[in-house]
Amino acid sequence: ENLLFDLRQMLGNHQIVGIENPVYPNAYAILNELGFGIQPVSMDEDGLSVSELEKTCANLAYVTPAHQYPTGVVMPVGRRSQLIHWAKEKEERYIIEDDYDSEFRYHGKPIPALQGLDQSDKVIYMGTFSKAIAPAIRISYMVLPQKLVPVYKEKCSAFSCSVSRIDQRILTLFLSEGHFEKHLNRMRNIYKEKHDCLLKCMKEMPVDTKISGQGSGLHVIADFNISNDASFQQKLEAEGVKIYPLSKYYIQGKPEKEQYILGFTRMEKKDIIEGTRKMKEVLFQLN
Repeated sequence: ENLLFDLRQMLGNHQIVGIENPVYPNAYAILNELGFGIQPVSMDEDGLSVSELEKTCANLAYVTPAHQYPTGVVMPVGRRSQLIHWAKEKEERYIIEDDYDSEFRYHGKPIPALQGLDQSDKVIYMGTFSKAIAPAIRISYMVLPQKLVPVYKEKCSAFSCSVSRIDQRILTLFLSEGHFEKHLNRMRNIYKEKHDCLLKCMKEMPVDTKISGQGSGLHVIADFNISNDASFQQKLEAEGVKIYPLSKYYIQGKPEKEQYILGFTRMEKKDIIEGTRKMKEVLFQLN
């Protein structure tokens, strides 16, 4: 939230931001609280719809192209190019790239950051070490377009950093001495095992279950192809299994069909196996 506060100080009040719908609730809440005007923009199979964004009066676009939360969509290069072209059309337009989950890709080659494709100095790149190292570290970073650096120095230099210099120094050494890369490789292998375990278990469901958003990130999306979603959730909760409906993440409207977010990183493999076994039993009961 501190980075978005700094951004508002730089760009001024009355900024209109096009934001993915569905969206990560914390991002929406912070942008709204800081006084940004919110324009929800729907998603398709390639991510935020640029054609819909063009119909709004937004001069900012907030996107999570590496692995969108909650849909899990990885924005392909073609859509990224369209988004950059949108930003280039007007001087005051910028893209805010929240590089959510980019470190965790389990299959295929990593897709370069949107900021790395941008040749027009239009991407404001944000990231955090909370997911990759630990939430308690509370260190984030922002890479500004060159034209915004003087604005930052003028309007934000008076604000003190909320992270202690000791923590910053420790993280600097952790990065410069190569420990971060080793840590990421280790965590990526651990998460990949859990990711693959979950996908294997989901293949055993008694209904035609479709999985999307797999191959990267910290969660997948499941479409169980059932009609009684409320009963499904209630029966699972009674068995001690918590899943999160995609509809809860919509700013406006709702999905044509309910789907569910399945996280796996905080679970042991035995818990993934047991949880999916209970899903299987509940689905048998409903069918």
